[in-house]
Amino acid sequence: MLGLLKRICPICALVSSTWIVLLILRYAGYEIDESLIAMLMGGSAVGISYVLSTKSLGDRVTKWKLVSIPTAFLAAWLLLHYQFGWFISVVIIYALVYAGFRQPADSSNDQIKKIEHELENCC
Repeated sequence: MLGLLKRICPICALVSSTWIVLLILRYAGYEIDESLIAMLMGGSAVGISYVLSTKSLGDRVTKWKLVSIPTAFLAAWLLLHYQFGWFISVVIIYALVYAGFRQPADSSNDQIKKIEHELENCC
């Protein structure tokens, strides 16, 4: 977990923390312009989708972006309008779709090949 935190871009962390603080202030009753929060959330939504597109998606990157970015925008909109139940549902769907887009791990690992060889010559 700590390794993941070290790889987060400082600008992305600043943008995310800014819209989180603004959202909390808005929820607390302060008059915060909704369009500013939405713009920052949109940047985070695109950034998350982009980062995930660099992880084991192979030739599915374009399709992933076509599905993930609108889904992330929907999640941001739901959070902006305090629809927490729907927000959590969309985040779960987002994670499941990402899991479906990921390619299986590369089986070229020597340890895996050794186990496969042993299983072939088992009986």
